[in-house]
Amino acid sequence: MDLGSLSPGRNTSICYEIPIDEVKVRTPRTPRTPSLLKSPNRSVLCEVDLADRLSKADERRSTALKETSTKNEEYVRRALSKCEQEREKTMNRSLELLENLQEDIEKKAQRRQQVLEERVNAAKKQLEKVEQVTVARSSSKEVLMRQIDEDMSNKENKRRSFIQSIKQHCQHETEKVDRVRSRRSMNSSNSN
Repeated sequence: MDLGSLSPGRNTSICYEIPIDEVKVRTPRTPRTPSLLKSPNRSVLCEVDLADRLSKADERRSTALKETSTKNEEYVRRALSKCEQEREKTMNRSLELLENLQEDIEKKAQRRQQVLEERVNAAKKQLEKVEQVTVARSSSKEVLMRQIDEDMSNKENKRRSFIQSIKQHCQHETEKVDRVRSRRSMNSSNSN
């Protein structure tokens, strides 16, 4: 059985069947057997042999238990080592992902800031254009108003001058008529 193939955390128990003797043990004969009754020393030999075999079985059992314990400890060490490696690997991967995420967030924030600055600059340029158009319109409006005022004032001056000239002409004509009347009246008084 390969201990490395067992999954960690799984409760596994291993049983070993340890024979008393490496040679297949025969079932002891019952005391009724005639051969046992004939040789009384055989029971003493069996007890010594049995004690010897039991001690060897104990040694094999303790050796097997030590080997099993050693294998289990080695398996636990390897499992803990593998768990630690996986934990470190996971932590490193998590840290790497966290760093990548932070870099992405910073890049997105920088890009967002750059886009906002570009939009602000574009809005400022649009505002400057609007202000220029507004100034141009207001200045053209002022120019037009000035031209209209000048035209009105010129027309008013022409009208006044025209009225003045008519007035002067009328006065001149009135004076002429008065002179002619006065001459006539003098002439008519002279003729009388």
